[in-house]
Amino acid sequence: LKPTTRPKCTGPGSFEGAGAARAVPSQLRRMVDATQVKALEAVVAKLKEDPSLYHSPELAFFKDYVTSLGATIPKPASPKAGAEAPKAEAPPAYEPVKQEEEEEEEPEEPEEEDPEHLPEDTESFPEKGPEGEAELTDAQMDKQGDLQGEAVAAEKAKEFQKAVDLLTECIKIGNPTAKMYAKRGQNLLKMKRPMACIADCDSALAINQNNAAAFRVRGLANRYSGRWEQAQMDLSKGMQLDFDAFEDDADATKAKKIVAEKYEKLKEKQVQKRLKDEKKKIDDIRRRKEEAQRVYEEQKRQDAAGFGGGGFGGGGGGGSFPGGFPGMGGMGGMG
Repeated sequence: LKPTTRPKCTGPGSFEGAGAARAVPSQLRRMVDATQVKALEAVVAKLKEDPSLYHSPELAFFKDYVTSLGATIPKPASPKAGAEAPKAEAPPAYEPVKQEEEEEEEPEEPEEEDPEHLPEDTESFPEKGPEGEAELTDAQMDKQGDLQGEAVAAEKAKEFQKAVDLLTECIKIGNPTAKMYAKRGQNLLKMKRPMACIADCDSALAINQNNAAAFRVRGLANRYSGRWEQAQMDLSKGMQLDFDAFEDDADATKAKKIVAEKYEKLKEKQVQKRLKDEKKKIDDIRRRKEEAQRVYEEQKRQDAAGFGGGGFGGGGGGGSFPGGFPGMGGMGGMG
């Protein structure tokens, strides 16, 4: 479409000599449709409003075409001397999610002093019997019987060390029974040696897992060591296996009541700790989710603030066309 006279751009977006008629010639109609013409009219209308858009990179092809027709394009306005270009507002500094102040932990109630508490004994434990089954002679078995009798007498006389020595000699002969170990453990406890007592009761239960005396004595040793949970389990099992023997033991009966009270307090503390740990875990998960969401929103906001800036790509900024130029994609034949 070559005009007979070269038009002159006398105003923003206006051309002298350009046809004022809106009718589309038949040749042009074959190249573009009415929608594309309307889109071009929208472009021209925008250029009339703001001639500086001629200098946009997106309209370089259009600027070249217009100047090739001899049109004069207004130069872009230059900033006044000494005037500073407006500074883009910096996005507000990112503020991480503030962690909620943790609730102050309530101080734990101090443990009541246990006047019967025994310190752990550190001296070596009495010897164990030989491993494996041994075929004892009648004399050896009689000897074991005599030693056990003497140990009972020594215990009644409160000669606990003598009783332990006698039972150790009995055990070393071979084939020790659960009863021997439990009895020696009982005397060790009376000597205030709870750890040695527990070791002997363990040996007794390794031989006979249903030995009531071993559970009862080990429960007492755990009680005097402040091991309330183990004491509760042992004393309950000892009572279950031999209720009468348990009731006849004044120390065990007294200890059972004390241990039950301590055990209930211990369980309550464990429940409270578990609930507190679960709450802390839930709060941590919630905080992490909030932090991730905050970071995502902040990044999204910064991306939106930094996009566009005067172009035609659908972003914000002065002179831009939201969404680009509709219907311009098929106008290649117009160039």
